[in-house]
Amino acid sequence: MGNLRLAVVKFFGDMLYILYNVVTLLALPVIACSLLLQRKYRNGFVQRIGVIPREVRTRIKGRRPIWLHAVSVGEVLASVPIIKKIKSEHPDVKIVLSTITNTGNYTARQKVPEADCIIYFPYDYFFIVNRVIRIINPLIFIHTETEIWPNFLLALEHHHIPSVIVNGRISLKSCRRYKVFGWFFRHVFNKISAFGMQSLIDYQRVIEIGAAPEKVLLTGNMKFDQKIAPFFAQEKRRLLEDFYLNAEDKVFIAGSTHSGEEEIILDTFAELLGKHPRLVLVLAPRHPERFQEVEKLVKNRGFELARRTQMKEQMPLVRPRVILLDTIGELSHAYALGDVIFVGGSLVNIGGHNILEPLVHKKPVIFGPNMQNFPEITLTLKESGAGLEVASREELLAQVERLLSNESEAGVLGERGFAVIRKHQGATDRNMDIINQFINR
Repeated sequence: MGNLRLAVVKFFGDMLYILYNVVTLLALPVIACSLLLQRKYRNGFVQRIGVIPREVRTRIKGRRPIWLHAVSVGEVLASVPIIKKIKSEHPDVKIVLSTITNTGNYTARQKVPEADCIIYFPYDYFFIVNRVIRIINPLIFIHTETEIWPNFLLALEHHHIPSVIVNGRISLKSCRRYKVFGWFFRHVFNKISAFGMQSLIDYQRVIEIGAAPEKVLLTGNMKFDQKIAPFFAQEKRRLLEDFYLNAEDKVFIAGSTHSGEEEIILDTFAELLGKHPRLVLVLAPRHPERFQEVEKLVKNRGFELARRTQMKEQMPLVRPRVILLDTIGELSHAYALGDVIFVGGSLVNIGGHNILEPLVHKKPVIFGPNMQNFPEITLTLKESGAGLEVASREELLAQVERLLSNESEAGVLGERGFAVIRKHQGATDRNMDIINQFINR
């Protein structure tokens, strides 16, 4: 009876894979045109269809690398600790790092020197992923967060290559979507060798979707394992000079903002200037394609603006009220300048972004109510008194004003946040233990 049940499950699983491929193949012309029209996906198109550059082939020739995948900037930065750990424990093994977005690819090249090869992840068509996997022939494939590509996972299984999820996360929205196609995704999740999940919620959700409980471990969030190094006074002075600021200036940083949030930030900033005339706003939109749009928005409000990439040319002529951070991968470092930090994607229904980065610099952090991408981190910060949640422009104004006017209270919040990071570190080591089980085989 058991064998019959397994045969039935396998049959329906195979049928669903066939259906998945039929649907995606029929949609290929539309998908290809859509992707080619979007600049952020157009770069790397040749690699995405399975053409691996010669220099990558040469570098890994005769070797079985470790292949790690990180979708975009946030995942790349969160992967840095585990990549450093892999390289330190296995210095002779090559590392291939793949991304999906252009900004992720750029950040990887700037921030991850330990990666021997950086490529774009292939489109999930069986004839593409099989080709790429044959070329790279990894010892192990490591997903960060929870990137699920059915054909890719099936191809890994056929090539007897283990796949491990580290820093795994399942949002409520993704959980509901997976459960709609529950039969199929139970079959897909069975292809994954091990799951290292960020939180108890993520642990429960991935099992609920269909992962075998014996494959799932609660390892914690590697974002807590960011490098914590003392930020000396002379380093801050150099950074201030680099941004053409001085010690008398107060700095309000709004990081990873989205459409609908910049308007709230600028309204708040305008009111704050009445009490804090030396206040400067550093505004960092989440997506580079919006830099020009946000610049226009700021200028339409009547504020003098300098783009970070053009400050050397602009600063002798004008002292800006607003600095547009139009660089990639610099925000986490720039947070050290802030007196008060707001992290975006949270006043609009995006799900929030990494609220831990400012805490590394002992900065008070404010966020909106839409933090569903980071439920446990948000709850931890709120319970420890290390983070402030605001639900409206009025609440944002009140909290920023309070912290700008009370440096000692801002300092206490920053110290509490730093203590939270210290307390929750260690996820990288736990994920490395999982990875080593497969490498050592």
